[in-house]
Amino acid sequence: MKRRHQVVLFAVLLLSLTILSPSFDFRDSQHNLARNQEKDTYPNGSSRNEDTRAPLRVVVSMTKEEFTLFQEVAKEVAVSRFVEVNVRNVEPDKYKEVLDQEFSLGENGDIILLDSDQIHYYARKGYLLPLNGTSLSKLIGDTIIELRGMTEWNGYQWAMPFDFDPYVMGATPAYLNKTGSPGFPLNREQWFKLIRQSQTESTPLISMNIDDLYGASAWMSYLPPGMSPDQILKMQPASMTNEFQQGVSLLSELQPHILTMSVDPLLSASDYKVQTPMFVSTLSRILRTDEVAKGKGTFASPVSLQALQAVDSRSLVITAGSVETDAASRWIEGMSSAATQNKWAKQTKRLPARQQEMEKEAGSIEGRYSMVHNQSWFSKEYSSVQLAENRSMITRSQKRVQQVLQGEISAAQYINSIRKAIKP
Repeated sequence: MKRRHQVVLFAVLLLSLTILSPSFDFRDSQHNLARNQEKDTYPNGSSRNEDTRAPLRVVVSMTKEEFTLFQEVAKEVAVSRFVEVNVRNVEPDKYKEVLDQEFSLGENGDIILLDSDQIHYYARKGYLLPLNGTSLSKLIGDTIIELRGMTEWNGYQWAMPFDFDPYVMGATPAYLNKTGSPGFPLNREQWFKLIRQSQTESTPLISMNIDDLYGASAWMSYLPPGMSPDQILKMQPASMTNEFQQGVSLLSELQPHILTMSVDPLLSASDYKVQTPMFVSTLSRILRTDEVAKGKGTFASPVSLQALQAVDSRSLVITAGSVETDAASRWIEGMSSAATQNKWAKQTKRLPARQQEMEKEAGSIEGRYSMVHNQSWFSKEYSSVQLAENRSMITRSQKRVQQVLQGEISAAQYINSIRKAIKP
């Protein structure tokens, strides 16, 4: 073979190897270096090539009505942030099972809306991407500090707080005034005055949804010195003080005056009139029912609200398996903006996670429902880890909570059964 032909053949072979071999990459070396450094810091935190970018996969668990609103907002934000999103809704009673299965198979989405008290569970398993290394790290500082605390673990921030819904106790001021109480009962003696008034009028005192375990437990936490399952378990047998015994006595006296139902008190009331002078609900249900009333008024007379310092909070996370972290961060930025937070609060009546926007909403609510100014929605007593543990304890005590509120077991039996069945 002539030397000239050998040279040509060698050049063809070299060109073929260059095209076929994955190890020959002559693209921007600086870009690849940056990508490799990002992978070293967050192993699964890379982004797809611009030409192959797929829609972000967002997974949530909501009612059909709320999901319709969420989809609308999600699509609007996606357009403004130059990304695409596919939003999937999972039934609430199957949500954790579906997420656990998809995480184990590596088939989870890019973004998930999680209950904030579930953040630690998934972060510890390595399923979430810490947001400290993303563009979201600065925006997190605009959110409510208590909500941020629920999404922190091991020195990292694992989620962007999105919204929250507090439990409240409502009461008609006229009924409170009959007993000479200055406001909501704060001690055993003031509760007994309300009980005696209820006996005089031969009507139930307070109504609540027996299937809303966290609402019922939030109210029991308000009773002095604290009768919710997690509070009972904190007390050692040696600390069964006189104060605690008085709390058991108060719960026993209240049992016959509690009206329990399988729906929210506001939804069960005909003509939007609550059937008892006191009730327990989430704030969003009160605001939505009042809106549906269209000027008729949800309540027969003015109502005051008392925060029970228990909240249902949700946060947006980026999964560790996502390959669209940049796009995911941009979309979450849009969902966390002041405009979007205000729109979401107006549509759903859930409070915004941004501090400034929440304060505006709370100010309006305080003026409308005679709430104590600047009262906290959040308990100062527990850390974020303890809050998650307490919710687990409450869930495990569901049957006993329902039984004592319905008068099927005594307050003393309720205390003893929790102590015997559940270890702190």
